[in-house]
Amino acid sequence: MLHDVRAAVRAILKDRWLTAASVFALALGIGVNATVFTLVNAVLIRGLPFQDSDSLYVLGTRRLPAEGPVRAGGASYQELEDWRSQARLFTDMAAFTQSSMNIADDLAMPEQQNGARVSENLFRLLGQRPLLGRDFSAADGQKGAQPVVILGNALWKNRYGADPNVLGKAIRVNGEPAAIIAVMPPGVKFPTRAEIWTQIIPTTETSKRSNRGYSIAGRTGAGVSRVEAQTELSGLAARLASEYPETNKDVGAVMQTFNERFNGGEIRTVFLAMQGAVAFVLLIACANVANLQLSRSIRRAREIAVRVALGATRWRVVRQLLVESVLLGCLGGALGLLIAVGGVRAFDAAVADVGKPYWIVFTMDYVVFAFLGGVCVLTGILFGIVPALQISKTNVNELLKEGGRGNTGSRRARWLSGTMVVVELALTLVLLVGAGLMVRSFMKLYTADLGIPTEHLMTMRIALPSTKYPTAEQRMAFYDRLSPKLGAIAGTEAASITTGVPGFGGGRRRMELEGRTVPSKWEDRPEVVATVVSPGFFRTTAINVLRGRGFTETDGTPGSEVLVVDQQFVARHFAGEDPLGRRVKFPAREPVTGQPAPVWRTIVGITRTVEDLPEPGATQAAGSVYVPYRQEPPSGAALLVRSRLDPTAVMNAVRREVQSVDPDQPVFTVQTVDQMLAQATWPYRIFGSLFAIFALIALVLSAVGLYAVMAYSVTQRTPEIGVRMALGASRRQVSWLVMQRGLTQIGTGLAIGLAGAYGLSQVLAELLAGITPTDPLTFASITALLSAVAAAACLIPARRASRVDPLVALRD
Repeated sequence: MLHDVRAAVRAILKDRWLTAASVFALALGIGVNATVFTLVNAVLIRGLPFQDSDSLYVLGTRRLPAEGPVRAGGASYQELEDWRSQARLFTDMAAFTQSSMNIADDLAMPEQQNGARVSENLFRLLGQRPLLGRDFSAADGQKGAQPVVILGNALWKNRYGADPNVLGKAIRVNGEPAAIIAVMPPGVKFPTRAEIWTQIIPTTETSKRSNRGYSIAGRTGAGVSRVEAQTELSGLAARLASEYPETNKDVGAVMQTFNERFNGGEIRTVFLAMQGAVAFVLLIACANVANLQLSRSIRRAREIAVRVALGATRWRVVRQLLVESVLLGCLGGALGLLIAVGGVRAFDAAVADVGKPYWIVFTMDYVVFAFLGGVCVLTGILFGIVPALQISKTNVNELLKEGGRGNTGSRRARWLSGTMVVVELALTLVLLVGAGLMVRSFMKLYTADLGIPTEHLMTMRIALPSTKYPTAEQRMAFYDRLSPKLGAIAGTEAASITTGVPGFGGGRRRMELEGRTVPSKWEDRPEVVATVVSPGFFRTTAINVLRGRGFTETDGTPGSEVLVVDQQFVARHFAGEDPLGRRVKFPAREPVTGQPAPVWRTIVGITRTVEDLPEPGATQAAGSVYVPYRQEPPSGAALLVRSRLDPTAVMNAVRREVQSVDPDQPVFTVQTVDQMLAQATWPYRIFGSLFAIFALIALVLSAVGLYAVMAYSVTQRTPEIGVRMALGASRRQVSWLVMQRGLTQIGTGLAIGLAGAYGLSQVLAELLAGITPTDPLTFASITALLSAVAAAACLIPARRASRVDPLVALRD
């Protein structure tokens, strides 16, 4: 084998230009594969950064009969207690629920942090100990015990300056006083990005089996398979269904890995689609290098024939050639590793602020390096096997004859070369169409008109904690005090309170129209987007009221239940009728005991329609309605402010006014509406750009590969072309002779590629926004582009063939 390696080094150094071209093509293919696999490994494969993370799962409930992808839904605290006490294959279980928390103290401004409410045993289940202080205990959950919190490491450093004496200090969480008992080590932000944890305190609400607001973390015992654990969990769910039919009938139990739970659905699809895309790039690179090796093997035919004549077996020849190919693959992999390092760093920087789960760290580990090594070897075999088998079939007697040309081998080589070109073109078309669809989706979002003037329009959010503002009256009192203060800020043109920023959607509700038949099925009732707003909303957003009126300060109070609807609502429900004065109500799907019955609301105004940004897979609502905030005071709202002042000055002014109403109330997510749009479109911008880069690489490789094959074909057929021209063939006929072969390959490749592109478009359907998976413009333009590039790649060799001098060709 060592002799083969030395011979391979000499062989690849002998033809340095071909080696350089091969290594460069392989580096591109292997580099993008290593880049994307590093991302896939971090997002979909690598587990939580805890000891024995392979035994950690998210447990939850699911309606039976199960339909669609497996997803662990919420579970009740009582179900946790039952599962925990009865399961034998799980060592422990703990509850958690993500929750944003308002924190305040006497040291700094109030702020909102990502947090979680957890059962007292959660960190012990995860195997995580506090850096400072103690863990939660059962005593902390007893009635009358002082509320306690655990801080995340980043919050401890940023807010408290890493003060080791922070333990025991008072902090207000959602308006309630608590004591700090611990600080977690760096990197612990369970479940996704938490920086503060509170303990779940058993109450009458947690004792309700129908209150499925918790996720369950479970750890299986040593040697227990996922199938065994799932079987036991399903049996426990069936037992509870028979014991508590009112709440647990048709309720099953499922388990997922944390990656499946938090990175499933569209995220999983887009990363797997990227891995498939770069696999196509690698196959195209392999086809290119295989063609180069095929042309090189034809030149080495006499050398190989001599080896065979001297006793070398076919396997010995194939082995030598494969060693050369694998060596080229390893060289390409070494250069590709540098490309991958740069690509991973660039992607990590691009998604640094998008809120990914904390355990996703884009680094290369042993799994990535094992993948890279395997790809290098497999790539070498993949592009090397065809040329090796081809040349090892060489007719020894024919080649050793004086002047023997091996024409049969050349014809077979040309056929193989043409086949690989067809494959390249087909794969490139599939990749280009996928990239085109993603880019078109991004452009639809990027160029979308929100329907409102976004200049000088800022938005920031507040969240009123239910512990401090449990009733609608308390929330309304807060907004009643805040609303006039916002409008009085110096330099402010208009300000309002809303649950939804125009263009970015809102809560959807099923409704009933007075005097209309109510469909028996809930899903058949008309659905609208409902946005709760303050009276200044229409002025702030410049959404004109076309008929009727907007809201007044008394709208929404008892006896004045009103709505404003948009033109789309009118067109869908009151075509040819006057909607003003008509009434609508929003019933609950399942009425809750103690909740007041839904009231009829009178339509008092009609606004122009503001289209929402397209969303993947979202169905269009039958119009929008606006509800006065006094009718439904929200717990969370956006503050819209239109001002020409510096955004920082506006933010500080709004924060002062909010805290003049409630000193513990933070203002967060401060941004302009234009920044909101950029944030909403980042997945399409980043992933669309990546697909476009992969497609561009594929296009260049395919064009170069087609050109190289056609050029080499012309070189091989120069004597034939000379004879044809000597016998009277015109330059045009010679050009067409060469072009005909290329166009046949192009047509075949495009036909196969279109079929593959259609299949890919169906996979990408759930990721596309604003366009259909079979978007005609994308398919037509991409097909035309690839046809033009491929035809141009054929045209240059064809023109060269037409300029062959018959005398020179015949003499050569």
